[in-house]
Amino acid sequence: MSTFRPTVLTRVPLLLLERARGLGVDRRTLMAAARLSPGELKDPDGRVPSSKVWSLWQALIQEVPDVALGLKIGSSHDSPIRYGLVGYTLAYSRTVLQALHRLSRYSRIIAETIHIQVDSKGGRCRILLESDPQFELLRHPIDTRLANILSAVRMLSEKPVAPLEVEVPYRKLADTSFHRHFFSAPIRFNSPKAVLWFRTADLELPIQHADDTLVGYLDRLAKQKLKELGGTSLTERLGRALWSELSGGLPPLRRIAELLGMSQRTLQRHLREEGKSYRMALEEFRREMSTHLLDQRKLAVYEVAFLLGYADPSSFHRAFRRWHRKSPRTYRRAS
Repeated sequence: MSTFRPTVLTRVPLLLLERARGLGVDRRTLMAAARLSPGELKDPDGRVPSSKVWSLWQALIQEVPDVALGLKIGSSHDSPIRYGLVGYTLAYSRTVLQALHRLSRYSRIIAETIHIQVDSKGGRCRILLESDPQFELLRHPIDTRLANILSAVRMLSEKPVAPLEVEVPYRKLADTSFHRHFFSAPIRFNSPKAVLWFRTADLELPIQHADDTLVGYLDRLAKQKLKELGGTSLTERLGRALWSELSGGLPPLRRIAELLGMSQRTLQRHLREEGKSYRMALEEFRREMSTHLLDQRKLAVYEVAFLLGYADPSSFHRAFRRWHRKSPRTYRRAS
């Protein structure tokens, strides 16, 4: 199994750097900390490693110790089209709800490990946001993504729409004033996932510049872009599913099969054709990802253990020694 290396649309770090400049942070300082070269940022519709965007966030958080940093970055009044193709599909949808369904469908173009689920039932709509487990070690990127979604809803509807409730997967903050002001809704802390709840009627508002013909062309372009991203082979899809689940503990076969849209028996058959079991595939993925994560020096060893689904760092240490004949810290020093 080749190691899963998630990428992000180059527009994401470009927008982050632009907003950081507005906060008085030097662009070159952040780029150096994230090991981002000017060449990597030349094409806004190119791709950069997700790990570099994570390092960019780490550096920005150190420079700006603001409890509401993530919301302030994500709550700007920029149009969704700043995110390129995906933003245009939103802007020309018929309703806000249709735009959100397109965001769910095409979110992988923006960041390969973002998953947005939109469900409506009983007059309520849930927008569930799952992102790269590595980013879940930080609070501000979660706030930014929630703020981006709510800002898009307000801009597309041209109404000051407020959620019914907001759920966030982190502890209650000492100062929640900016959060309460921005969301204008009750906030539930320590939730399992990041979620925005809306009245479905608020999301059925029409978008003024809707264009069915144009959005049809854009849909075809977005579907083609998803194909170009790859991830269609079983190996790549399995890597993506494992990466999304491991930080919550060791995922059972049935859960991974569900994420891949197949039965447990079918997944086992495909793995047997590659000469391996699910346990072997899981071990291989963890082994290859372990060195990739340790190469990111801003990740503590215990955080690497968490991201790979180990209940405690000592279990990860033992596994790493078995794989590489050295401890994680020895590997990091040598590399």
